Amino acid sequence: MCADESQIPVISGWTKTSFIDYPGTASTVLFLSGCNLRCPYCHNPGIVLNDYPPVPFDAVGDHVAKRKGVIRGAVISGGEPTLHSRLPDLCGALKALGLKVKIDTNGLEPDVLAVCRPDYLALDVKTSFDKYNLLMNAAKHHYNDVKERLSESINIVKSMGENAEIRITVVPTIVDRADIELLREELRGVNKVFIQHFNPSRPMLNPTYSSVKPYDTDESERMRDTLSKAGISCEIRG
Repeated sequence: MCADESQIPVISGWTKTSFIDYPGTASTVLFLSGCNLRCPYCHNPGIVLNDYPPVPFDAVGDHVAKRKGVIRGAVISGGEPTLHSRLPDLCGALKALGLKVKIDTNGLEPDVLAVCRPDYLALDVKTSFDKYNLLMNAAKHHYNDVKERLSESINIVKSMGENAEIRITVVPTIVDRADIELLREELRGVNKVFIQHFNPSRPMLNPTYSSVKPYDTDESERMRDTLSKAGISCEIRG
């Protein structure tokens, strides 16, 4: 059906139908392999390490056609999708199927986001900017301008209003209340910020993180309040 497979990135994983990944929209979720970070708590290790066989785009198109009227959106996730040079072509192919497109990203490639112009954007901010060096995929990627890159992506989120969000998964050893305080000024003007609980029961890139105890509810609420008291709309998710 539809797209020239050579003109779009290889799809490494696929959730055919989701009612939770695109706010208010039933979606199909595509995963692109590889990442410029190595977050130890990443729950998509097989996607990050490209362990799965490719998914034909035609299969995606056929599924969407069969569920026309139900599936109205597509989510492109990873890994980190903005590392793929053909990401704009994938966005175009999905929009040609009549779908709204959401991108999940870590925001380190803001120029790609600007080209793709997604209908919805979810930006995962991992911790305060100075601590990103702890998470880099040093074998392939290292950024000396993390603050500039993330600030640019956060500005894109701000410009999209209700159609974008920032997510912060609060993982002990990676992010604490001091990091939230450092992020506060950058996040002023973002329409939606979510503090997400860390779930140690899921598969992770570094299995030793399964023994890391999540923050309790009181501490998560303190992190939320740190942002809320600064006038930032923030909720706890999960």
